[in-house]
Amino acid sequence: MELYRFLQQQGFGGRKACRELVDDGAVVLDGMPAANWRMAVDPAQVQSLVVNDEPWPLLPPFFYLMLHKPAAYETSHQPQHHRSVFRLLPWQFANLGVAAVGRLDVDTTGMLLFSNDGQFVHSLSSPRKVIPKCYQVTARHPLTPGVAQQLLEGVLLHDEQETLAATAVTLLDDYRLNMSITQGKYHQVKRMIAAAGNRVEGLHRIAMGELALGDLAEGQWRFLSADELLLLGYTAR
Repeated sequence: MELYRFLQQQGFGGRKACRELVDDGAVVLDGMPAANWRMAVDPAQVQSLVVNDEPWPLLPPFFYLMLHKPAAYETSHQPQHHRSVFRLLPWQFANLGVAAVGRLDVDTTGMLLFSNDGQFVHSLSSPRKVIPKCYQVTARHPLTPGVAQQLLEGVLLHDEQETLAATAVTLLDDYRLNMSITQGKYHQVKRMIAAAGNRVEGLHRIAMGELALGDLAEGQWRFLSADELLLLGYTAR
């Protein structure tokens, strides 16, 4: 493979842009400046890539990410009122078709997954995929065991025909609880808390299935390992 095609596969743009990067002396491959965009490259043998003095994590054909989403970001490539959450990822990822797995409301924080593997995105976004999503809820009014019991038994939301129930609820203190759901209705957690007679003041996703957000800092992202994908019932391609 020619070098410029390798750069394309790593997300650095189209043919012209990648050739210009090499012509401008911006590409260092395995510690050596690359002077010819036609030079042969074996992607499996490349150990390091630096572009414009920035080390680049070498990407496989399919890759998977976790982001700790802050508030005031929209899960959209074309946001309407706030910044796009995709601005928190390297710009190169947009050239590789990276998409979000579902979405979080603009004021909701926490775990958000991404990938350029459409099969993965579709699988985890499908209503048929039953993966509990755990949220930490901060409520406006004090929480009681009675509220927790309501959520576990099921509440009826406006415009819904059947009750929706949480799969797990843990009271943390007077104003916070952890709540897991398997459905993906619009504003579901907020509407369920409202149906139980309270109001959500803060919503933070802390886990999907057995995959936890952990100590990933707000606004930061990282790659998911093959073992972590297995926690979601998915085998990396």
